Amino acid sequence: MKKFIVFLFFAISSISYAQDYFKGKNLVCEPKNEKARETFESAIKILHLNKQLEPKYLRANSELFFRATKEDSTFCDAYFFTGYTSRLLNEFENALVFYYMADSLAVKPSVEFKQNLAMSAMILGSDEIARKKFDELKENFPENPEGYYGVGLTSTIIGDYENGINNLNQAISLYKNSSNPSITDAYYIKAILLTLSEKYEDAISYFEKSSKFKKEPNYYTHYSLALLKTAQKNNDEKMLKTAKKMYGKIEDKTQIPAFLVPLFDFN
Repeated sequence: MKKFIVFLFFAISSISYAQDYFKGKNLVCEPKNEKARETFESAIKILHLNKQLEPKYLRANSELFFRATKEDSTFCDAYFFTGYTSRLLNEFENALVFYYMADSLAVKPSVEFKQNLAMSAMILGSDEIARKKFDELKENFPENPEGYYGVGLTSTIIGDYENGINNLNQAISLYKNSSNPSITDAYYIKAILLTLSEKYEDAISYFEKSSKFKKEPNYYTHYSLALLKTAQKNNDEKMLKTAKKMYGKIEDKTQIPAFLVPLFDFN
């Protein structure tokens, strides 16, 4: 499941990158001196010139954002972008520290700060911190689906499946209103949580709605289990064959969570 969290994190980041904030606009904390502003603006330009995200340029870029924090220790956006470029370098521990600083210094709540902090915390196994930040997203931005979606995502690890499903329902409703493509991600996480909650029949339609994740290992694991248990309940031989077919698509069965292994009884 952790690999899936990393995958979603990169997907979210690529979407966010197109937003005005990642162009250096709509800053959360205005810098207190021009030197810090100039350093920050130069770093933003370099970030967008490095379209291939080459590590050697990212390293210099991260150091430039960090210089802006030294020039103005209250400049929360400079801390955020130091974290962001650290994350692009796969330095997740550093990213978490700088995201935390940005969120702590922010003069107003920021979706970008809390979302990236929460996702980095999840990657590093700090699931309770992630949950706290997603809850703050819900509180501060109740019309934004990301907080509800994040709670659902953390539920796959924390284990409060029903709470996760309820939050995903809210996220799906908000995604529908905005025609956001992330609704498919929410369908997928809901399908997994329904399976883990033993609501197997309900889960099937959500797997069908999220088939774009077929190459993700958790897809076939949970989908085949939902099909298997529904087929056994309804004595549906056709569905049982489909369940076996989906199970056969799991490339590395050693990655199936240990608590799910005994449930795959096809006899």
